[in-house]
Amino acid sequence: MLSATRIVLAIALVAVIASGCSPAAQGPSAPSDEQPIQQPGDASTGSRLAFGLYDLEDGTVQAIGTLEWVDLEGGFWAIKGGTEAEGDAGKIVAVIGDVGSLEAELKALEGKTVQVKGTRLEGVSVRMAGPEIAVSSVEEISDTPGPAE
Repeated sequence: MLSATRIVLAIALVAVIASGCSPAAQGPSAPSDEQPIQQPGDASTGSRLAFGLYDLEDGTVQAIGTLEWVDLEGGFWAIKGGTEAEGDAGKIVAVIGDVGSLEAELKALEGKTVQVKGTRLEGVSVRMAGPEIAVSSVEEISDTPGPAE
């Protein structure tokens, strides 16, 4: 009788451990350079993606993070992300390549949370700081939802 109780307890313990190790129990994974962890949030609910670089269905990319000027090797604009909790705060999500006519707009948004859309630049980059993108649009985003309708 005692050994049967031990067997039942051992089976229950294995089941509890196995359910805690399943991918669903571990929560969402961090964003990667290869695939988005989720689709862009619904603006009506105020939700948005975490800081990161996401591939979109149309072949473009979307970078979300804090826009900063990095004064290294002549300087460049970068989208930074990460969190203190993950230990990667200030990690460069993407480097903005050929700024072109967006320079004034980028300066106005410096230090703010932005969403940048564009295409990945292929080939060699002298910046070597992260994936480089050619920007087609940049806009400030906020965690504060607009007024209810």
